[in-house]
Amino acid sequence: MSTWVIISWIFVAVLTGVNVFIFLKLKKTSDQMMKMAFPGAKNMNEGLAQMQSQMQKMMGGSQGMRGRDGSPQMQAQLKSAMDMLNQMNQGGRR
Repeated sequence: MSTWVIISWIFVAVLTGVNVFIFLKLKKTSDQMMKMAFPGAKNMNEGLAQMQSQMQKMMGGSQGMRGRDGSPQMQAQLKSAMDMLNQMNQGGRR
């Protein structure tokens, strides 16, 4: 009985190690993607801040335009995207 308990804990430890390894690789990849998208960003928070400022410029710039970008649906989508970025940014600062 105790042999199976030991084997199961070894199995859990191995799976936890694999999980941590994969998480770190994915985090590194996401940081690289953010740096490629926003070259001046030093970390994820700065990249999100730059993305948020671009979204604000888009919303502010499209107020006077009529057409695809000035439609109410596009404005609502941009607003929801801005809200989502604000939530992500606030979650990272806690």
